Amino acid sequence: MNKWTEMKTAYRLGKLGTLSATAEDLGIHRSTVMRHIDALEAALSVKLFQRNDRGYIPTEAGLEVMRLGEVTDVQFTQFVNNASSAERELAGKLSITCVSELAPMLMPLIMEYQTLFPKMQVDILGDIRKFALEYGEADIAIRMGPRPDTPDNIVFEFAQFELKLCAHVDYIERFGIPNKSNIAEHKFIALNERVAHLPWNEWVYNHIPTQQIVLTSSVGQVLNYALHHGFGIGVSTKETIANNSALIEVDIEQQWQVNAWMLVHRDMLNMPKVRAFIDLVKRASLHLELNI
Repeated sequence: MNKWTEMKTAYRLGKLGTLSATAEDLGIHRSTVMRHIDALEAALSVKLFQRNDRGYIPTEAGLEVMRLGEVTDVQFTQFVNNASSAERELAGKLSITCVSELAPMLMPLIMEYQTLFPKMQVDILGDIRKFALEYGEADIAIRMGPRPDTPDNIVFEFAQFELKLCAHVDYIERFGIPNKSNIAEHKFIALNERVAHLPWNEWVYNHIPTQQIVLTSSVGQVLNYALHHGFGIGVSTKETIANNSALIEVDIEQQWQVNAWMLVHRDMLNMPKVRAFIDLVKRASLHLELNI
């Protein structure tokens, strides 16, 4: 039996006692109050009120409806207050999906976000696969490559950076300096899954013999570790190479200008926890070192 509306009307009528007061309280017509009560009594096969010149007096069954209504009203009020408080204080969880290479750029933003809203948890989904925002798999997505054109997502520019091939000095001491003529003879590290929105990784697979790709991983941090321990040639940002004397740029006139975009499903855009993070990103300076 789906009689929530009628139950609420009966509860308010029991408290207020008259059709006029109940109708005004609920913002409905007196005749609608009467229809609700008649329908509920018919559905329950019980009399809920005695009608007299003083108004509507609850029967024993009517008093039971009032007790149930009181409990429901209190619980609903508590829910509304808790939900409103959570919205005001931003308590809960924000999930962000991005490739792991972008995590160093995100960390200062997340720290500031949690300083402003200490009751917020942040869950980073650092998987290569693209999580579906339309199915609630993540609140925010940060993706690299061409500007996304998915119709249900709002797209914001997040950052732009330049990637270049480089090698650690330990690698160069062991295998020599790579150049355009011998690059295919050198050892490389790469992601173990080929995805079109990571063009530097595609370049490795398209230009380097398979047997020269000596180490692969699905985790960007593992590749970063391997690069800094001389396993093979990898990629890093122009800024990172310039600021790290142990990394040597491989000069083969190959580089990638990469854009990063922040995506939010249009239905989530104005959720306070999401809006607060977007506003923070817009305010923040994104000239952050990216250690890839």
